[in-house]
Amino acid sequence: MTEYHSKIFHLKSMEMPFTLKFILTSTKIPSNLLINTAQKIQEYLNHVDQQFSPFISTSLVSKYQNHQLELNEFTSEFQEVYGISVKAQEITDGAFNPFYNHQYDPTGLVKGWAIQRGFEIYLRPLLQNQQVAAVALNGAGDIQMGVAHDSNYEWQIGIEDPLQINHLIYQFTIKNGAIATSGFSKRGSHIQLQDATSSIIQSSIVADELIEADIMATAVISMGQNKLKNFKYPLRGIIIDRQDHITELERR
Repeated sequence: MTEYHSKIFHLKSMEMPFTLKFILTSTKIPSNLLINTAQKIQEYLNHVDQQFSPFISTSLVSKYQNHQLELNEFTSEFQEVYGISVKAQEITDGAFNPFYNHQYDPTGLVKGWAIQRGFEIYLRPLLQNQQVAAVALNGAGDIQMGVAHDSNYEWQIGIEDPLQINHLIYQFTIKNGAIATSGFSKRGSHIQLQDATSSIIQSSIVADELIEADIMATAVISMGQNKLKNFKYPLRGIIIDRQDHITELERR
């Protein structure tokens, strides 16, 4: 028998909910462990938001955009995100572009990076507890999830139909890994299209790490069908077009 517990919270500048989910095998686990874990994750995500949001004037990203970032403010986190975003641009041949409107703006990957990092620091260790079967951290549909090695639990991830909000159009079954969905129905303004004639309006990509899934979900929409045909990077997921047709991706 398993018990389901969740905690929903919002960050100060992000217009989206974050959900922390626990699947427990026993009620014996101390409730303060779950509460403290949720608090630590919320504090960490708020920290990332304050450092990387282009909508906060004092963030490192805003300072960098305004040429006001001092040398001692190039933190290890800032350097890590910058390095990942530039590498993502190279791997995707520019389909993932961290220089939105000609200014450095890593919004397209920071959420995934923060969720994955928070999961590894605060949630994955809980899977060593015999009373914890599975854990997941979800930010507006971008999810990093894990299952204890001796558990048969599987996460069922529903994908929303971009043409019929609140209606599910596809489902993935995942134990350990991540999924990211990118599209125009919600918060799609950060996507810069390389092919304006493409009919792809939503993509969902599954990967071991959310950073990769997040980057590729955005890149797939940006590059469009024609370029996607010749893109050799391993991909697993789906794309949905303007006619609500689903195409499955399985490239190894």
